[in-house]
This record gives sequence, C-alpha cells and structure tokens, in this order.
Amino acid sequence: MAPKTGMLLAKSDFPMYTVKSLDERHFVVAGGGGQAKTGVANSIEIYELRATEDGYMVSSVCRHDVGPQAPMNSACAFDGRNHLLAAGMDDECHLFSIKYKVISPSKKDQKTTIDSLKRRNQPDDKSETQPNGTDTNTESDSAKHISFEVLNLRTVTTDFLKGGGFQKCVQFSPDRSILATGGGDGHLRVWKVDDFTKLHDIEAHKTEIDDIAFCPKGKRIVTVSRGNTFSVWNTADGKRHMDVEWPGKAGMHRFRACRFGVRDGSLEKGHNLYTINIPVQRSSKPDPCFLAQWDGETFKPRLIMNAGTEVLSAMAVSPDGVYVGVGMMSGSVAVYISFSLQKLYYVKEAHNIFVTGLSFLPVSESVAAVSDAQDFSLLSISADNTVRLHQEPTRASYSAVVLIVGLLFMIAALFWILAHMGL
Repeated sequence: MAPKTGMLLAKSDFPMYTVKSLDERHFVVAGGGGQAKTGVANSIEIYELRATEDGYMVSSVCRHDVGPQAPMNSACAFDGRNHLLAAGMDDECHLFSIKYKVISPSKKDQKTTIDSLKRRNQPDDKSETQPNGTDTNTESDSAKHISFEVLNLRTVTTDFLKGGGFQKCVQFSPDRSILATGGGDGHLRVWKVDDFTKLHDIEAHKTEIDDIAFCPKGKRIVTVSRGNTFSVWNTADGKRHMDVEWPGKAGMHRFRACRFGVRDGSLEKGHNLYTINIPVQRSSKPDPCFLAQWDGETFKPRLIMNAGTEVLSAMAVSPDGVYVGVGMMSGSVAVYISFSLQKLYYVKEAHNIFVTGLSFLPVSESVAAVSDAQDFSLLSISADNTVRLHQEPTRASYSAVVLIVGLLFMIAALFWILAHMGL
C-alpha cells in the first residue's frame, strides 16, 4: 500500500510537465529545460511499473531526446497496436509514434546477468535500489522484456501569437482521427491526425486557451480560457454550440481546466463535464477554488464543491469516470468521488512545487495485480522532477443479502434470549 504522503516512484534529471498512462504497467513523462542552455535535456521518457514484495519498482525502459524544445503539454491515443503522442513544443505540435518492442537478451547479456547474480550472493555485494523505487542495477534481465521505440512522425505550427506563439493544450478525439490544439492566440484549431490537414480554425477566445476536452461521443469540443465562461463547439462544422457562464459572482473566478468522464463506468449511462475554477486575483485572505460537475449534454451545473484555498493547477478523470484527481500550486494532491464530489484522498505538499500533471492508471485485472487491490492509482508529476503514486485501499463492501441475513439472525437471537429470560 502506498503511504499517505504519496509514494516516490522516480526522480528524473529534467522537470516534467506532462504524464500519460500508456497501459496498465507503462507511463510516459515529458519535459525539459527548453531552449535555455543550462544543460537540462528535453526528453520523452517511458517507465515500467512493477509490483515487488516491498512495494513497487519503477524502471526507465525508453528515453527519447527531442532537441532544443521542451514538451509542455501532450495527449495520447492508442490504435490497438501502437500509441500516438501529440506534444506541444513552443508554437508547434509534434506527433510521435510509440511502438512496443520486445527485447531478447543476447548470450553476452545472459552471461552478465548470471555473473551479477553470483556477485549479489557474495557478502560484500553493494548493489542497491534507490529509496524512490527506481531500479539502479545496470544488468540486463535474463528474460524477454518490453521496451518502446519513439519516432517523430510529423510537425505542424499550431499557434500564431504575435511576438511568439505557444501551444498550451492538445487533445485527441475519441476515435483518434482528429486532434484539437489551443494556445496563446486564442484560436481553436482542429487537425486530421493522418497528415495534419487543418479542418477548422476558430477564433474561440480573446485570450489564451488553457484547456480543451472532447466529449466521449466526439460531437462536441469544450474550451476554457481566462474568463468566467467556457465555450462548446460542434466538432463537425466548427460552429459555436453555446457559451456557459460560471454560476458564481462574475469576475471573481475563472476556469482553469476541463475534462469529461462517463457515468458509472459506462458511456450508455451518460457523461459529465468536470471543471476546476480558481480565483482571478490573489489576496491576503484567499478565496476558495471550486470543482464543478456539469451535465455532459445540456452543460447545466449539477454539483459545485468548495475545494479549499490551495490554488488548483491540474486535473484528471479516471478512465471509468469514478474519480476526479486535482493537483495544486502548493504541490498537494487530492482525489474526489465523481458522482458526489466527496473528497476521498488528500496529501498536503506531496511535491515541493506546483503539480504539472496527473494521470490515472487504467482499471483492469492486471492493474489490480500491480496495485494490490487499490480503489485507484494516480500518478502525479511536478517541476521538482519527481513522479509520485497515490492510492487508496479498496473499501470494504457487503451485499444487501448479507446485511438482511445478518439482521434476521440478530432478531432471532434477541427473541431467543428474551424467551430464556421468561420475558
């Protein structure tokens, strides 16, 4: 079980700005030092998460340096065989292919492994594993293992702000055929994934677009900017569907991020939109931030929860739609139950600096084997170069039949006691 402080999985040599789960055991992070000549690399790195007797082990299985630009935001899609990663780097979107690759050790590697195992059995063996759980041994595993190959497929300029554009967000459509980008010039641009043909160029907002979300059915795109409204667009023709105002006092809060999530684990039961809203201005007496749930079809507010005065910086929704995770400028991390917005988990200052990204691991039987029967497994990253794992043990549950039988047994026992007492 992960500690309540959030388990430190890995520490990188570059600040991380985006994290995405690839599958049940692998996740990708990206970031770097940008174009400043500080010696900090700009990289995409893929890790494997494994269960051990003492907890978890994380190993870096692939690293791809991307040149002078740092990936600052990303989206990931899976076509059944390989993954696509769209990464925002300055004013461009770079599309990468992430292909699975099975590595078979050579005879030389196997001999090295055998020799290393012999050395480990010696009393003076000093090989270690870092406290954060990252494997520091350099010997190859004698068995086959999965690695990845990262290829840059194509690049397109996605933002044209005068004086220097910057892409701030990107998302794939549910069917992976198109992607949407937004950034400094306030334009929502929609592209075909196959060749980066531009389908729509919409002057969506007067200020930079902070976040984008496709609805699960792919018919609508939601954008949020530095204001007290979010906008909904028709995916097919790019026309404005509606604008939705924050129900609170105008000018006090602005939208920061948006994400869709299915209801009760099934798209057939509908879907919700979740947003985080932060104060427009900071004061000596800080105003609260809010987590809100909206109907995914009508975009009417359903629930609004006071999320405290720590300023929210990131949000993620679990693949089954059950949990909403939020990260904060203070480095804290919290998880809410989506249908009630009840806070389930909270770690104060899990990171030393603001949380830059969150991603839930997919829910499956193999994940349960790795995560040791946890309700959720949430990854968080920060500019402090660390990846942390947040988990909550599965809550005990009892069926209605068991409860009824237990109640009947208690009533029968009570009557038996009363009868023996002559009452």
